[in-house]
Amino acid sequence: MGTLNKRTQVLFAKDKYAFLERIARKKKKSVGALIREAVEEKYLKKESKEKEEIIKRLSKMNLPVSDWESMEEEIILGALGKRKK
Repeated sequence: MGTLNKRTQVLFAKDKYAFLERIARKKKKSVGALIREAVEEKYLKKESKEKEEIIKRLSKMNLPVSDWESMEEEIILGALGKRKK
């Protein structure tokens, strides 16, 4: 995990927080670590999996590609509204 440098506050009912504390104790983690893991699993990994799926679908397409120099030239010419000669 990268450097933790942002803070947020989440409020829980006493009984729910006590439940999280029990889980955290069993896992030998802090409640904060438990919550970070849950957020990672629920929201952040999902985004990563979606990106992987997009990459897989794109790689299965038979798209015309060339070496980087040729592709870069086409991109620049296209941005200038010109065509490759």
